[in-house]
Amino acid sequence: MKKVLIIIKREYLTRVRTKAFVIGTVISPLLMLALIILPAFLATRGGGERQVRLIDQSGDPYLVEAIMKKVSPSSGDDRPTMRRNTRFVLSHRPVRPDEAIEEVREQYKDEVLKDSDNAYVVLPPGVLDGAEPEYYAKSTSDLAIRDLERIISASIIERRLARAGFDSDKVAGYMKPVDLKKNKITAEGESQEGGESAFIVGIIMLFFIYMTVLMYGISVMRGVIEEKQSRIVEVIVSSVRPTQMMLGKLIGIGLVGLTQYAVWVSSAVLLTVFGASLMTGVSNFDMPRLPVSLLIYFIIYFVLGYFLYATLYALVGSMVSSEEEAQQAQMPVTLLLVVPMLLFGMIMSNPNSPVATILSFIPFFAPTLMILRIAMVNPPLWQILLSMLIMVGTILGVVWVAARIYRVGILMYGKRPSIAELGRWLRYS
Repeated sequence: MKKVLIIIKREYLTRVRTKAFVIGTVISPLLMLALIILPAFLATRGGGERQVRLIDQSGDPYLVEAIMKKVSPSSGDDRPTMRRNTRFVLSHRPVRPDEAIEEVREQYKDEVLKDSDNAYVVLPPGVLDGAEPEYYAKSTSDLAIRDLERIISASIIERRLARAGFDSDKVAGYMKPVDLKKNKITAEGESQEGGESAFIVGIIMLFFIYMTVLMYGISVMRGVIEEKQSRIVEVIVSSVRPTQMMLGKLIGIGLVGLTQYAVWVSSAVLLTVFGASLMTGVSNFDMPRLPVSLLIYFIIYFVLGYFLYATLYALVGSMVSSEEEAQQAQMPVTLLLVVPMLLFGMIMSNPNSPVATILSFIPFFAPTLMILRIAMVNPPLWQILLSMLIMVGTILGVVWVAARIYRVGILMYGKRPSIAELGRWLRYS
């Protein structure tokens, strides 16, 4: 046991003292903070102005007024219509009967070409009867155009209703959108938490586990390859059994990952406690709340996922003699990590479906998919415990296989062993 502790200490201190570890540990929480706060912060800051001319041929004197009122609501309106960070400044340009519309278009076309912040909208004759309005600008990829499109559409529908005989003072009330109040039912009761915040938290945790398990698993594999190439492993195994060396390496590098996770979880707690004050003034943004149980599950699934995949990567490292061979040999293991990343969209659409539940029980997928389900819907405790139990059993089986291959492969050089040779290694006493 003393020898294993020495290896653990060496593997741990060698890595935590590097600049890369310090930078990665500090930058990751900052990236998490930026991922949560920056989009909402930018949404409240000016994304520029668009000077939009409304070329009106509709013949309805109130249509342009309705559009302009929605783009620039009065101060008493508690429901701003423009939700993007681009500000539209509208001006009305009626077309006189004696004017040629093509000349008017050419005039504003020149303005658009000179300044990309200029645009114009044509409200053609018969727009209230089905003719389509047209938007002209140097760039039509601005997402805020969707807001302008929605406003023009709502205004046209209002004018159609008014023309059909509805009270024009009440039409706006008839057209007012209704928000769906979302309530999450749990064993503890009902709450309004979840929604977009659960989506954000689930995605962040999914990618953090994926990236860290992959990074530290490959680190284990490269450590084994480096020791084989430098022949230092021949000295080490003279005083330490190969199984002890593998165990010490796995635990030592795993503790490095846990150290990073301790910093990240602490940062997440601080974000939860103090995040609301950081986001003062940011409208329509709720700081995600991170339950303590979710953070605990996050660490548990990292530990289980790490030991499962790091053992597999250590096995790969013992089988090969160079980085080039490792790139090919590690593909099956890496694919097991990548597959859940291709499936998480389906899981998020229905986290409690039978397919999502079964996939989250598969031990190679559970670290990422189960933590995603926990963040979004908090599945029954028995499902969480069963997935952990399956993972522990799988880890024990993988460790047994890896230890038998590792003790032989760590001293083998030259060509990669075949499947038949691996079978013989497993049968060695």
